[in-house]
Order: sequence, then C-alpha cells, then structure tokens
Amino acid sequence: MVGNLLAKSLLKNTGRAFLLAGLAATLAACGSFSSSDGELEASSATPAATAPTFDLSVLEAPAMCPNLQELHDTTILTKFPRGKERTPENLSYQAIINESARTCRRSGKNSAMKLGIAGTITPGPAWKGGEALLPVRVAVTKDVDGEDKTIYSKLFSVPVTLGAGSPSATWAFVEEDIILPNEPGHNVVFGFDEK
Repeated sequence: MVGNLLAKSLLKNTGRAFLLAGLAATLAACGSFSSSDGELEASSATPAATAPTFDLSVLEAPAMCPNLQELHDTTILTKFPRGKERTPENLSYQAIINESARTCRRSGKNSAMKLGIAGTITPGPAWKGGEALLPVRVAVTKDVDGEDKTIYSKLFSVPVTLGAGSPSATWAFVEEDIILPNEPGHNVVFGFDEK
C-alpha cells in the first residue's frame, strides 16, 4: 500500500518536472527570436532572392533530321582525260562515296543540318598527279502529293590532292548549316554529279 502511494507520488512529481522543463524550453526559444530594430532594418534591406528563370527552349520540339539517301548509280565516279577512249589504261582516277552522316539542331523554327560525306579515290594509269575536283551534289527533297519536290540543291567541288601512282586516298566533305523546315517527310539525297 505504501509502495503504491510512493509510486503515484513519484509519477506525479516527474510529470510536473517534465512539464516545467518543456515550458522553460519554450520560453527560452521565444526569447531567442527577439531582435533589435537595427537587425530588422538590416534584414529587410536585403533583396529577396529572385526565382530561377525557366528555359522555355526545353519545351520546343527537337530538331528533325531527314533521312540520308544515296542517289542511284551516283556513288562511283570514273574520270578519263577529255577526248580519250574510256578504257582501263586511260583511266585518270576513280572516286567512291562510301560513308555519310548528319546531325541536326534547332535554329529558330527550323532545323540546321550538318552533313558529312566521305570516300576513297584511286589514281589510274593516266593520272599524272595533282588536284582532282570531285563534283558532289546534295539535295533535300520532300514528298508532296506522291512526288519528290526539291527544296534545296547545291553542287560542291571537293578538292583532293592525289600523287601519280600513289595508293588510294580518303577524302571527306562537310557542309554545315543547311537550313530546313523542322517538319517530317524530308530526305537528303547525294552523289556525284558531272552534269
């Protein structure tokens, strides 16, 4: 009986002690927030942090890159001296297109395409050395009512230096910033064009 009364008394006093400790902590916390007028003025003089701006370009559709397509029968160029018969012993050189690649990026509402075309060139028996100019045609077409409509076409002269009797050499051509509408349905066609 005495034990029960002692236990109840201890619990009652312990609860009061916790209550007093909690109240003291609360009052101490309230005191820590007090500040002088000078501190308030200094804190209000600091400009508020501006919200970060959102880059709206991330919401734009990505640049559309057209398909690459070799023009049929235009990836091999055989060159003979003017006025000579087209025989193997009269061959000046033979050039081949065997690689192509493109990348695209947004350019306003359009796409800007970077195009690379590469291949090899082999001198023939009639080649005396020097610079060969490879005529590379690049065109962009769009299917309009079942027909290919050309929206861009340009002929490039790609210079390649080749020694007489030298082994095959590689050549490469890069055209940057071909501007296209950022729409589906375009194709890039390319090949040698002697016309």
